[in-house]
Amino acid sequence: MSENNERALWSILAYLLSGLLIWGGIGFGIDHWIGKNHYGFITGIVLGIGSSMYLAWLRFGGK
Repeated sequence: MSENNERALWSILAYLLSGLLIWGGIGFGIDHWIGKNHYGFITGIVLGIGSSMYLAWLRFGGK
């Protein structure tokens, strides 16, 4: 694996983890604030995965 491919792999992994943590945290905070049954957390996780995959595709696969 070349050095550029390895950097791209770590960048994609960072996008995925940060999307999950940020949007999942926002959803968890909304659930805690409103007091619902984890719907905000689940929505945040799905939104985080989707948005981070889209950003990774734009950055590395949309050329």
